[in-house]
Amino acid sequence: MEEAGTIKRCGQIFNFFRDGLLFLEACEVPRNGHYICNDDGELKCLPGYTGDLCDVPICRKGCDPMQGYCKRPGECRCKLGFYGPKCDKCIPLPGCQHGGCNTTSFECVCKKGWDGLFCSEPMCKEGCHQTRGYCEYPGECRCRLGWAGPTCHSCQVLPGCVHGSCTKPLECKCDTGYRGFLCQSLKFSVATVRKKQWACGKWQSLVCLWKSQNAAMHDHLAHDHLCRVGWWGKDCTKCFPYPGCKNGTCRRPWECNCLPGWGGMLCDEALDFCDKNPSTCTNGGKCLSLTKDDGSFRCECPSGFRGDRCEIAPTTTDSPKNTTQAESTEAMHSSTEPIDSNDFDNEA
Repeated sequence: MEEAGTIKRCGQIFNFFRDGLLFLEACEVPRNGHYICNDDGELKCLPGYTGDLCDVPICRKGCDPMQGYCKRPGECRCKLGFYGPKCDKCIPLPGCQHGGCNTTSFECVCKKGWDGLFCSEPMCKEGCHQTRGYCEYPGECRCRLGWAGPTCHSCQVLPGCVHGSCTKPLECKCDTGYRGFLCQSLKFSVATVRKKQWACGKWQSLVCLWKSQNAAMHDHLAHDHLCRVGWWGKDCTKCFPYPGCKNGTCRRPWECNCLPGWGGMLCDEALDFCDKNPSTCTNGGKCLSLTKDDGSFRCECPSGFRGDRCEIAPTTTDSPKNTTQAESTEAMHSSTEPIDSNDFDNEA
């Protein structure tokens, strides 16, 4: 069957001959409406579209060709795992704490000093004992109770041990010539020293003995007494703090009362969040640094203001009674009343 005709053009009617019959047929054009016909009858795409049939939208400039796409001109929709105006940023593994992703989504590449699936495990100081030491931040080495030293390989003597050492945690193994639970007393009494006359020859005075030995020995001879466990000093009025207490003091044995600016069980955590983040509290709120377990900070808001950072301003519906009281309460402080050392019996 013979068919003849002319080239089809947009929006025009063409003549076709089939078997000697005349047919009138319009040019078939896309029905998406993203085109116009020029004066020559040629198809021309509207701005924002491209392709042979003008059915391909042109995405936002810079939209990642692999991770972004668009359904309308000028937009940039991201595929799963990517985000950003150009869909060129990957989403890290949910739960990733100290890491991120490079080019692959849902990965957790750890920052320097961190390890683990979620980059949540700090890498301790090199040589830090695996069981006796631990760390909360990369590069540090904190010793567990009973251990000491830069890498926690050494044992810690019993708190209050005066003249002794240890071969295991919290031991007080007396040095030669000393005795007692805390190795605080000489093995020889004053009477024994006088009898043996020691290095002074004929007994003269305790001053001679002090010169030939040391001040500590003189103290024990002049004040031959034992302190109760937890106390020490000439009059047994000084207490021993809790083992490992770094920036604290005690009023009773085994306490660790933190000095200003320090917190934590062993007073080894600096309370400096507010100093490092001076703009934490807004609208004139006062920032109080806390330990990380307590949230790192607390804002004391001016009257009427609310919110964790005092960011919520008072409204007209607030009654005067509600706006005369600060949002946060003052931190409670422990009593500072002096404690009489007689609360603990001392043995003279």
